[in-house]
Amino acid sequence: MRRGGFSVEIIATGDEILFGRILDTNSNWMARRLADLGAHLRRVTCVGDEVDEIAAALGEALGRGSRLILFTGGLGPSEDDMTVDAIGSAVGRGVVLDLGGIERIRRSYSERHMEFSDRAARMARVVEGARSLANPVGLSTGMMLEVGGSTVVTFPGIPDEMRPMFEEYVVPFVEERSGMRGAAHTLSVRMVWREFFPMYREMQRDYPDVYIKNAATPPESEEGRRMVREIKVDVVVEEGSMEESEARMGEVLGELRRRVGSLGGSVTVLS
Repeated sequence: MRRGGFSVEIIATGDEILFGRILDTNSNWMARRLADLGAHLRRVTCVGDEVDEIAAALGEALGRGSRLILFTGGLGPSEDDMTVDAIGSAVGRGVVLDLGGIERIRRSYSERHMEFSDRAARMARVVEGARSLANPVGLSTGMMLEVGGSTVVTFPGIPDEMRPMFEEYVVPFVEERSGMRGAAHTLSVRMVWREFFPMYREMQRDYPDVYIKNAATPPESEEGRRMVREIKVDVVVEEGSMEESEARMGEVLGELRRRVGSLGGSVTVLS
């Protein structure tokens, strides 16, 4: 399919992800939002809580010329929260404390009758020259840093903190630069299995600029292939505006419904 020219990478940090103790839902959520915005997500990378590993991942992303590099995780008060240090190391800049972030943390600690400490101050660290990003939900300060032709943005790993920050800072940033907008749907197609794939391949051939992908496991028996099955299909379109994307999506879904219906099947939009 056609890809938007605004390229993005995501770098998720945390040993807990690599050990399989938590699921990286942040990258999945951002991927869906970026598709809506018409951005081209080129890569998702996960690295552990090691300065050299994180710095190397950033260096590789910068080397690929990605316009926007999004980090999640590693902004907390613990000694193993190393994202800011690693970014500073990768770009050759020092780490400083953001005064606005310090004030927010002090105020929050005071309201909760907690003692402010150097450990708490770690949540206000940013790289020299970065724009600090206020966290409307939690305490960890994010940042936006220009490095050559790339912009690096950091978010806390907590989804409830990352999401509002993404909406406030990344959405307008991408909308101003992408030049594309996307629309996406997940569909349920119900029809005879063996009649689905010829029709499916024709749709892919006739709409080469549209992402059309099924998620199905073929039945093992010939009898199973003759039966009506429910097949999940994802459709993503990208156009120059949301109105154009929605119009194109309507065209593709209308044609898919027509072809499936001619074979005795049905199409339901799941999301």
